[in-house]
Amino acid sequence: MPKEEVYQDIHDELLLDGDPKLNMASFVTTAMEEECNKLIIESINKNAVNIDQYPVTNDFHIFFW
Repeated sequence: MPKEEVYQDIHDELLLDGDPKLNMASFVTTAMEEECNKLIIESINKNAVNIDQYPVTNDFHIFFW
């Protein structure tokens, strides 16, 4: 199966999940600044539990927790 088709299938299935923008029953972040999105994309491949390999990521976790 081509990777584009796999992506589209998963993307379409995830659309069936609830829309966090419509969730008014809890305190959740439903929108973020573009800089936040960029940081998430830049860090998505890091294994945050491996603090030996990614010590700065762990430092941020401790600082912002």
